[in-house]
Amino acid sequence: MADSPARLWLTRLAVISVLVTACVVALGAWTRLADAGLGCPDWPTCYGSITVPLSEQAIARANALYPEQPLVAAKAWPEMIHRHFAKAIGLLCILMAGLALVAARREKDIPVKHAVFLLILVCLQGAFGAWTVTMKLFPPVVTGHLLLGFTTFTVIFLLATRLSPFLRASGQQAMRGLLPLTVLGTGVLIAQIALGGWTASNYAATICSGLPICQNGWVELLDWQEAFAIHTYAGTTYEFAPHLDAAAKLTIHVAHRIGAWLTLAVLGLLAALLWFKAATERYRRFALMLGGVLLIQVLLGISNVVLGLPLAVAVAHNFVALLLLQVLVALLYSLVQEGKS
Repeated sequence: MADSPARLWLTRLAVISVLVTACVVALGAWTRLADAGLGCPDWPTCYGSITVPLSEQAIARANALYPEQPLVAAKAWPEMIHRHFAKAIGLLCILMAGLALVAARREKDIPVKHAVFLLILVCLQGAFGAWTVTMKLFPPVVTGHLLLGFTTFTVIFLLATRLSPFLRASGQQAMRGLLPLTVLGTGVLIAQIALGGWTASNYAATICSGLPICQNGWVELLDWQEAFAIHTYAGTTYEFAPHLDAAAKLTIHVAHRIGAWLTLAVLGLLAALLWFKAATERYRRFALMLGGVLLIQVLLGISNVVLGLPLAVAVAHNFVALLLLQVLVALLYSLVQEGKS
């Protein structure tokens, strides 16, 4: 039976939202890694303006408003572009929630709770975006903002997946034996993404220049307590993490490196088992996607170390982590559906 017009429009909006949110995640990574998180010291405006001040008069007014943080256009532009794209996501989520609520009165299979939850999630993400600026890059808030961004994308991706016919049950119930390992792999990856966010928000990404873990002598420098302490917000700027010493930053980076090896082992095993157990093309494709994206992510991580964290490579590393998570989420969804056949 053909989908209703309301379901078709909801599907279209979900797909558009996936594309826009992907741009927002990439722009957010670019803003953070370019040290432009405080490119605009206020929120939601930028030096009191709805866009980056351009004229000499506007720039002079901006600098008078924030004399301790003069306008740097090269940092203000990434921040404002990121904000405007984020507003577009909010508008799309309002449209999807409204459409789902109206359509649910006539159709039983509209995922209305999913759409409403997504709208609430986006509002929470907007609050974290504001706190990131007003709390001057306080690491727990910055890391929370990153994780909520990944969560928002995942929830939108799941909505688009639920509305599409592509991952419905295929009759391969035997593949459900890989569900526990897939759940474990997803949990390990989420923990690794959180460690990556903590590494970035504490400016610890470049402190280890050696492979496979860190340069010689790193074991003697570890300070786990300070590295993962949640400090009380002090009201001062946290840009470049002045509250942490080198040992704490090294420990954060080492934790992320160890997590990378664990993630590689678990997801590599999952990709291999998918390939050898698959009876049809669907799960062979999942094996190839998982293995391929995992390999790209490992190469990007190595490139970050060898090349000294080039901005484009660092942004790609962040974005490919998001893609890797979506491969696992799609796989989880597919395996769950097999139990309904």
